[in-house]
Amino acid sequence: MITKRQQQILNLIISLYTETHKAVGSKALMSSIKASSATIRNDMMSLEELGFIKKEHTSSGRIPSVTGYKYFVENFLKPGKLDNNDVYQVMKEFEGEYYKVDVLYQQAAQILADLTGFSGFVLNVSMKNQVLSKFDIVQLDSHSAMAVMTLDTGIVKTMQFVLPRAMTMDDLTKFKFISDDRLVGKKILDIHYSLLTEIPQVTQKYFTVTTDVLQLFDHVFKVLFKETLISAGRQNLLEYSDDVVSLYKILMDDEAIVHEIRDMVSEDEVRSVKFDATLVENHQISKNITLMTQQFVVPYRGLGTLALMGPVDLNYQKVVSTMDLIAKILTMKLSDYYRYLDGNHYEMI
Repeated sequence: MITKRQQQILNLIISLYTETHKAVGSKALMSSIKASSATIRNDMMSLEELGFIKKEHTSSGRIPSVTGYKYFVENFLKPGKLDNNDVYQVMKEFEGEYYKVDVLYQQAAQILADLTGFSGFVLNVSMKNQVLSKFDIVQLDSHSAMAVMTLDTGIVKTMQFVLPRAMTMDDLTKFKFISDDRLVGKKILDIHYSLLTEIPQVTQKYFTVTTDVLQLFDHVFKVLFKETLISAGRQNLLEYSDDVVSLYKILMDDEAIVHEIRDMVSEDEVRSVKFDATLVENHQISKNITLMTQQFVVPYRGLGTLALMGPVDLNYQKVVSTMDLIAKILTMKLSDYYRYLDGNHYEMI
């Protein structure tokens, strides 16, 4: 356990280093810490022995270690007051009406990336908890069609397909009837279960041969089981890694990033921070990279997630405050969006 003065020293070193990226010496702390230079140096030595700070070879000062950042995040990090210019900029960037939820999420990711200079991500309510509210089939020609699936969050998923040779347009009508009757109104997780259990039994009542029909069900609805990761500024992170090629491959792996974010998020915690995130099995991105998440309310639907990937030595206080503000504005904008959507019962596609 560190003393109150040592906590102040650690917090100051982290604050000064994130602003200047220069090692911090005892003299730089004397104006804020009521103690002699010798006492401060002794406390700094104690913090170094605990692994919270470390010495740079080129200076007598100290810089925060990953352990120090982690301790700071877990014990002291809370949203603070942003600069008025930053607040104004966020509010201004969110001006206007949004008629598609993915456009709103893309704007949020872009604002997060622009304000921090790092990589911003947004995930909607977990796909397993979203509900299929409407299912349509649009015939494209005599051999192909497109399934249009509308979720309760306002997201529209489409899947184009070629009609199996053994299936007629009348069969396609039966396909839609079964989908409306057995799948619409269910959560995506339940749809996945129904496709494995209920649908094979039901199709036997309507089709003599079910092989092609069941394959079509799998093909059409598989789009619902893959989460969409909305992002901005992925390339911003490349300058913070010594292994640019490996980091680039990971940054392009949406599935891995989604898995990492979902693994971090908990209903009991509004935000979370993970150091040295392992986005690929047995492969760390970099010891200098950290991942932060912040949840936001999707009215009457659940929780969405903002995420930011950046260097370990980022300004945590400002980043958390920025993410907190964006999350609050997102919830306000989503309230307006769903008021519009629920009132009109459709989304402009």
